Amino acid sequence: MVVTNILSIDLEDWHQLVHRRLKNASSSPSANVDRQLETLLALLDEHKVKATFFTLGMLAEARPELVQRVANAGHEIASHGYAHRRVYQMTRREFHADTSRGKALLESITGQEVCGYRAAEFSITRPALWALEVLAELGFEYDSSIFPIHHRRYGIADFDPRPARYQLADRRSLIEIPLATQRRAGQNVPFSGGGYFRLWPLGTLVRGFERVNATGLPVTTYFHPYEFDPERLDALAGLDRPSLKQRVSGMRLNWHQNLGRNSLRVKLGELLQRFRFTTFREYLEGADLGESRTLFSAAGR
Repeated sequence: MVVTNILSIDLEDWHQLVHRRLKNASSSPSANVDRQLETLLALLDEHKVKATFFTLGMLAEARPELVQRVANAGHEIASHGYAHRRVYQMTRREFHADTSRGKALLESITGQEVCGYRAAEFSITRPALWALEVLAELGFEYDSSIFPIHHRRYGIADFDPRPARYQLADRRSLIEIPLATQRRAGQNVPFSGGGYFRLWPLGTLVRGFERVNATGLPVTTYFHPYEFDPERLDALAGLDRPSLKQRVSGMRLNWHQNLGRNSLRVKLGELLQRFRFTTFREYLEGADLGESRTLFSAAGR
């Protein structure tokens, strides 16, 4: 049996988010996102593959034509929230407001129902499982926010890696499709996107896909437009006379986000040739998720 994997993009402007962090103030999206998005869309078009774009609301609000460009190319538009805030740092009411605002924005731009969600920085952790109830309340069909790994900022290491429908405390249900990992030395090891994907050599990535697919599961991937920028990322670009603290933070961000980017397009292009990929929506249309499971949610705040 040939397994179809899931290709997803977190559509956000890296410079906008970085400047907010460095300046502790909001800023407009940079012009770089146009170049980055076009580079990515060209790669997907070259390989004739569609992806799910988890789109940040504040970017969609400022640049609705980018969202329409992606939708017109036949890709699925899903939600990445509005303000890119970590879920476990919000109250239930704040999360509801942020998520409903982002969903409504995307639906008004595309004229299509938004049925998928991914939290900023995979921040639906064990204490924040109440967020799944909010997503179901808002009419989402699926979520892909849970990373079954140990990490200081995110992850539920013992979460079941299989896509499944979960019955929630309020009698609603939601499908959870976790990010893919592979088992090594008794641990879940991430490899399917972001910095993990950039650092692993191609051979290791291929074996990871083969191992996961051999179990009958899809590899759920994630990337960002800025990772495909042909130019070097510079967190300090556009900052007027940055302070010493800003320069140090900017240098650290530059090192981390430029690491391994030169090989990303080649590695992803090779995997797009070797394996099958689709969107979340299309995957779910043909998926047999079996019986619903029970998820005991943490109490909402």
